[in-house]
Formats: sequence, C-alpha cells, structure tokens
Amino acid sequence: MSILSLPVILLTTALFVGFLAMFWSRDDGNLPPREPGRLLVGNVDIKTDAAMLFDLQKKHGDLITLKVFGQTIIVVCGYNTIKEVLVKHGESTSAHTTSFGFSEYFELSGIFGASGTKWRNQRKFGHETFRSIDSGSNNLESRVLEELPDVFQEIDKMKGTPFDVSRLIKTSHYNIISSLLFGQRFAHDDATLTRLVDLLDEVNKIVPEQLALNFMEWLKYVPGDPFKVRRRRFLVDEIFKIVEKSVDEHKETLENPKSDDFIHSFLQEQGKRKLNKESLEGFADRDILILGYTLYFTSAPVVDVLYWFILYLMHNQDVVVRMRKEIQENVGTNKPVTMADQEKLPYCRAVMYEVLRMCFTKVNLSPTHTFSEDLTVNGYTLPKGAWLMAALCTVNLDPNIFPEPEKFKPERFINENGQLFGY
Repeated sequence: MSILSLPVILLTTALFVGFLAMFWSRDDGNLPPREPGRLLVGNVDIKTDAAMLFDLQKKHGDLITLKVFGQTIIVVCGYNTIKEVLVKHGESTSAHTTSFGFSEYFELSGIFGASGTKWRNQRKFGHETFRSIDSGSNNLESRVLEELPDVFQEIDKMKGTPFDVSRLIKTSHYNIISSLLFGQRFAHDDATLTRLVDLLDEVNKIVPEQLALNFMEWLKYVPGDPFKVRRRRFLVDEIFKIVEKSVDEHKETLENPKSDDFIHSFLQEQGKRKLNKESLEGFADRDILILGYTLYFTSAPVVDVLYWFILYLMHNQDVVVRMRKEIQENVGTNKPVTMADQEKLPYCRAVMYEVLRMCFTKVNLSPTHTFSEDLTVNGYTLPKGAWLMAALCTVNLDPNIFPEPEKFKPERFINENGQLFGY
C-alpha cells in the first residue's frame, strides 16, 4: 500500500462511520423542527451570521435542530426561550461540551475543560481567589490603572499619526492578566510579554481552523498537519514554559511572598491539601500551568470588545463629546475615572451597554453548552447529550426589545430622568 493511499483510506473510513452515526444516533421524534442538511455531513454549511439565524427563527420558531456529522445541536432563539432554557433550566444546561482543544492539550483540566469534582474544586478556588485579590489594596482596578500610563505613552509615541491599535490593546490586556497571575506586570517592550502576546495571537488564529476536529478528531492524524495540531501543541507548551518559570520563582518565595496573586494562592492551596492529606485532583503541578493558560486564552473576548468600543466611538463623535462632558462635570479631569464614580456617569455606562449589545450581535452564538438531561421546552424535547447554542443576535437585534436595533443609540439605556436602566 502506498503512503498516498493512507489519507484516502482514512477519509473513506471516517465518512462511512459518520454515515452510520447519522442513522444510529438517537433522533427523538419530538425534537424541534430540523433544518434539512446534506448527506453525511448534515448542516455543516450553516453560517451563524445574524441574517441566517433570523431566517431559521422565522422558518422554524425559537427552537431549531441541526445535525453536524451526527451530533444533534439545538439552536435557541428569542429572549423568552433563551431565558427559559439557560436560566430556568440552568442546572440542566450548565455543562459544556468537551472540545478538541481541551481534551488534546489540557487533559480536561482548567475551568473550561474540567468537569465533575475537579471542575467544582477549581471553580470554587478561582472564585474565592479573585474575590480575595480584589478585596485587597492591589485589586483589579488598581492593576488596570497601573497599566494606563504605558498605554498613553505608547499612543504619544505615534505623534498623532494613524496606527493599528490592536497590538497595543492585546499587550495591555495580557499585561493586566500577567499582573493577576504572576503578581507583576511587564514593560511593553519586555521580551517575555512580547513573546506571550505573539504566542496567544497565533493560538487564537488557529482555534477556528480546528473546529472540524470537534466532530472528527481522527483528522489530527492526516499527514502534513493541515489543522495545525502539532503547531498549536508547540505554542501551548511555550506558554506553559512562561507560566512554569513564574511558578518556580513563586516556590522560592512561598513563605515570604512578594505579591498577592493567583499562582501564590494556588501553591498555598496545594500545600494545605498536601498537609491535610486531601486529594490533589485539580491542584497538581500540571494544573496550575493549565489554569494559567486558561486565564489568558478565555479572556480573549475582552480584547474583541475593546476593538468594538474604539470603533464605535470613532464613528460616533457626538457620543464622545457627550461622554467627555459628563466626565468633566461629574468627576473632573484631575484624576482617573474609577469604579467608585460609575453612579455619577450613567451615560458613559449606557455607552458600554450599547457597545456590548452591538458587539455580541457579531458573536451570534454563545459558547456551546450541552444538556445533562432531557428537557421539555415549548412542547419539544431537548435531548440529553445534545449541544445547545444560544442565538444572541435574536435578542440583541429584536426590534420589539430594541427599537431600530441596527443603530448605535446609547440613550436607549437612559430613562426620562437621565438614569441608567436595564432591559
């Protein structure tokens, strides 16, 4: 057998297995209306843009069934139905799918990769740790404010000429995460920070290219590494090395810590468990590397929100003028705006609400959840094991909730008394 015939055999085998899976997988007769798909692959060609999701909602209602390589996916649309599924039945829909990345690179650890006892332990630890850090003098807000002078300095270097702000945003954001994780921030030209930004940037570009591996993991064996499985492995290991270097430094100063940070808290928890002879599940040496990476990787959507925030302000100068006026009149310009000032700045907060509404319209499907038991919603059965995707655009662009939803109008969140309110 020639080497060239191997991919053909693998592909043929996978298609055959996929064909059987589509017919052998559970297909409850009371599923929500199903969108017709292609033979073998199902609805793999469905685009998750707003226009397509609104068409599906108009055609089928708030609940739609898709099939992708035999996997049942329930798309949930509309405010009331999304609220019922994710809030009323939150206990049954809080589980998440096991994506290729978390099984391949992170041994199903980390807040978004673990499950069961490990997930509960790590989630509880993370919540308590960040609450403790945020209650101290060196809280999250102070770490953000500490970053601002370098941001302004980098902008001043441009002397008013156009420049790509994306690199500056990424550098500043990951520097704040580094401060929380390592207890230290870096100069913007520091080699470690520069390397970290480059690594994370490339990882975030690779992840969408590996979506098919969530359905057909065998594709990672295709010669030539077309899905960049080995390349991502290298990038992840390089990020682990950066985190591991800081962990080793923290171990040397564990008795007299230099700062209150995530790694220090993890090592303290690990030591306490060892002393009490408790299980180290979720708190082994490898877990801190994965948790550290997770802090960087899962915070990437914040960077996207900042991009949109800048874009909308650039194209709505009247909003900028009104925000500046509100800050000048209620806070002044002699000190930075802080969280303590937010009650004085209802319009500025309304702008943030509107940016979130608009930018999460671009990210139409929320992170994938899965059903841990059968549910009955709107007369349909949502089966255990099916994936759940919430079509957020069907809420954020619903004219019955947000009149003229395509327009950027922060004042929609301000009442007649000039006070901020939510929908």
